[in-house]
Amino acid sequence: MRIPPSFYFATGRFLLFIAIEAICITMIANNSVIQQYKIVEKIRSVQVFFWEKSNKIKAYSKLQLINKELSMQNLALLEKNEQYRMYLEKKYGFTLKDSIASYHDSVSSGFRYNWAKVIKNTLNSPHNYMIINKGEEDGVKEDMGVITPQGVVGIIRAVGKHHAFVLSFLNNKQHVSAKLGRSNIFGTLSWNSSSTDYAVLNEIPQHIPVNAGDTVYTSGYSSFFPPDIPIGITESSKIVNGTYRSVEVKLLQDFRLLDHVIVVKNTHFKEIDSLSNLSGIQ
Repeated sequence: MRIPPSFYFATGRFLLFIAIEAICITMIANNSVIQQYKIVEKIRSVQVFFWEKSNKIKAYSKLQLINKELSMQNLALLEKNEQYRMYLEKKYGFTLKDSIASYHDSVSSGFRYNWAKVIKNTLNSPHNYMIINKGEEDGVKEDMGVITPQGVVGIIRAVGKHHAFVLSFLNNKQHVSAKLGRSNIFGTLSWNSSSTDYAVLNEIPQHIPVNAGDTVYTSGYSSFFPPDIPIGITESSKIVNGTYRSVEVKLLQDFRLLDHVIVVKNTHFKEIDSLSNLSGIQ
């Protein structure tokens, strides 16, 4: 293909214009301190713009690593908390075995933790689930709870060698024992089946006042989850059928952003499960 002479002419004019502009800028910068300062300031502002963009790109690329590091830190804090709990129990003799409080404490002191990465997470079904990258070879078993520092994630229902199937909290078959932070009154928390951001706390006695902004925690009356994990914030409530209060709860954990989770092992699970079955509690 032959290039027309007009192309060379136009290109030459453009290059000549750039050269003249460069010469003019150089002359102005060399002969005026003020102009020199302004030119340098403009150049620096352009550099800063690109530096900021570059740092944002680098920070975004490191988010996965940061999430993993934060998960490991949370895991270490949970382990340390359990060590302190067991130390105090042993040192000061918190062994009221005939009381509900003792049952609560003995269950909580038997929890161990391990982190895992979510590799599949469904959100658009009444029966949502997850797949995590830990399995039998990592000590993961069925009926272990899965949590984050922001709430309850689900319960493991099937395990392979290297992966596990988690029944998500965003599932109409999933229920969690939870309590209101100010009153310690507990009820049953379940997904509202319409939004990934909301759940409903039922079975709260109707005479119990519920204030917007109260925190909802795990109650500890469960062999799956430790007590006092924050789950959500109350927004509104209503009386249902004149018998109990139903509370709308905004979940703290955004399930759309789940990346790393914590697998919870209750070392007393078999004992508690067998006793519960004998007594007909479950």
